[in-house]
Amino acid sequence: MTTAHTVEQVPVTTLANGHRLELTVHTLRGASEGPRMVMFGGVHGDEPMGAETVRRLVAAIDPAALRGTVVLVPVANPYAHAALTRNTPLDGMNLNRTFPGDRGGSVTEQLAAVLCEILTGADYFIDYHSGGNLASVDYAYIHDEGAEMSKAYGCRVLYAGTPYPGSATGWALTHGIACMVSELGGGGQRIDEYLARGLDGTLNVLRTLSMLPGEPVAPPADQVVVGTLSTLRPTMGGTMLCEYGVDRIGERVAKGTVLARIVHPATSEELEVLTAPYEPSILVLGRESMTNVAPGDYGLMVADGSTATPAV
Repeated sequence: MTTAHTVEQVPVTTLANGHRLELTVHTLRGASEGPRMVMFGGVHGDEPMGAETVRRLVAAIDPAALRGTVVLVPVANPYAHAALTRNTPLDGMNLNRTFPGDRGGSVTEQLAAVLCEILTGADYFIDYHSGGNLASVDYAYIHDEGAEMSKAYGCRVLYAGTPYPGSATGWALTHGIACMVSELGGGGQRIDEYLARGLDGTLNVLRTLSMLPGEPVAPPADQVVVGTLSTLRPTMGGTMLCEYGVDRIGERVAKGTVLARIVHPATSEELEVLTAPYEPSILVLGRESMTNVAPGDYGLMVADGSTATPAV
């Protein structure tokens, strides 16, 4: 089997101004036959950490050392990526709620349909996400089909959650593809650390699957699987003052602990207090010490520590 790195511009559709929307797809073919791994970054445009992780993986994976094939799409939603928005600006749709899409539909529906075509025939799939423009996150989803990938990736908290309807992972699992979703970094904080962890974690996944040579690094000794994860969304907008910020992600805190306060930006009136809902609560998504929030924003995210079991 001849090694190769090919780059293809896969057409999606043509816009009203005549611009041709395309996806850049890298294919790394290894020196020997083996599994097919697909990786997506940038499904949500306000999560450039995933796109950058996949871009760096293109250079980090040596086809000469590879067994099988790795297909990488660094920017799965180009217009959302350019606008730094979660949803596609052209139709307002969330790409990760649109799979399997529709080749005859709107821009986002056509993107989903093309991405499904790229996923078809894969053995493994990793979807890279992060905390968006203002928050950092640190966990990975774990599914029965692909559990070894999630453990090898190295996050200390693994979430055994059901995929969202219309997500790429949900579609892939129903088509027999083993999956992992990375939720790592974001918010412009600790960028180099999170990028290094995403890169190293993925290479360790490939070693675990015997797609790259070398002995895999063992998962963290304190890695746990949790069954419940909740987003704390403020009902009032204002200035969010975090008492447990990005530097506290991963900590366990007692139920009722004050995690953040929402204050009026002009009068300093305290509008709302966000507290830990579980005994204990494990912080998995946080913000910097001060950020603006609107009603319903992702404020913080915590896992129910009482559901935690060793990942072993």
